[in-house]
Amino acid sequence: MNTTLKILKAGNGDSLILRFLGNDNQYKNIIIDGGNKKSEYTSVLKCEVLKIKARKENIDLLILTHTDQDHVKGIQYLLNDADIDKSLIKCVWFNSFDNTSFHKSNDISYIESCDIQNKINEFDIPRINDIVINEFKPVNFFGAIITLLSPVKEDLKKLILKNSTDICSEGKDYDYTIEQLINKNSKIFKDKIEDLDTTIENRVSISMLVEVQEKSILFMGDANPDIIQDSVKKLLAIRGIDKLKVNVIKLAHHASHRSLSLSLIDLIDSNNFIISTNGKKSNLPNKLTLAKILNRESKNGEEDVFIFNYDEVVDELKISDNDYIKYNFKSLKPNYSKGYLIKL
Repeated sequence: MNTTLKILKAGNGDSLILRFLGNDNQYKNIIIDGGNKKSEYTSVLKCEVLKIKARKENIDLLILTHTDQDHVKGIQYLLNDADIDKSLIKCVWFNSFDNTSFHKSNDISYIESCDIQNKINEFDIPRINDIVINEFKPVNFFGAIITLLSPVKEDLKKLILKNSTDICSEGKDYDYTIEQLINKNSKIFKDKIEDLDTTIENRVSISMLVEVQEKSILFMGDANPDIIQDSVKKLLAIRGIDKLKVNVIKLAHHASHRSLSLSLIDLIDSNNFIISTNGKKSNLPNKLTLAKILNRESKNGEEDVFIFNYDEVVDELKISDNDYIKYNFKSLKPNYSKGYLIKL
């Protein structure tokens, strides 16, 4: 296979590596976020970057989807690590802001973002800091077609960094079966009334569709579901199709039920869903998110697959054998020491 996607162990955050054969016949690596746990930076992301160097390849594109600690902290470690050759990094996408527009809060990382910006400048790494939707004009990155789905420029302008708490549910919903969650939440499943994320901090997260070698991946970042839905609708109209068919979806915000709407999931044709988190923060993932996906109107009859980067999260969800059979799905635990490797 010429294309692989690694979902790395990254604490309660995200860190993914997409590797593909570029149209110049050279392998390309795109790193998306860096997670936030120091021990797993050292044992996972750092090791993967050293492997890239050993293969005489580069980090052709480094994408920081937004400024939350659970996405940028690992990149701060990377840029401050003397063992890492920074010349490997050929381009950075990072919608951060000038230092005067920040003040420190728990999840919007002032210190980390400023340090990352300073290191990017220090090592003279090419950077683009206005990554926004541009009339859905795709970027051709060595043969990988990248279509941005968020953010929009207006939201970047609106962002005022403030002290905030992370999105969380009222509590863990793991003691309920999928069937019980569907029956318990008639407001969601019958009345179609959902409590969805609208925070500006997540609204400016980079989300994108990447299409390479006839395969496609939807990276949702932590973006709000309404902005992704609006973008997908516009993209469908441009392409003249009814549904967006993708091979795999990286679910938004560690599978928070507030980051996925029923109306959004019904616009997408996919059976493979990535859940990236160690389950140690904000009661995520929500089992209700799985229920939304498994009970969607657009379910095509094929088996759904949930891909996890931590074994213990699958165990903690307490999914019953009856649920697996009734709703026709399976959960995949990590298939290598550093997370989950998907061969596309």
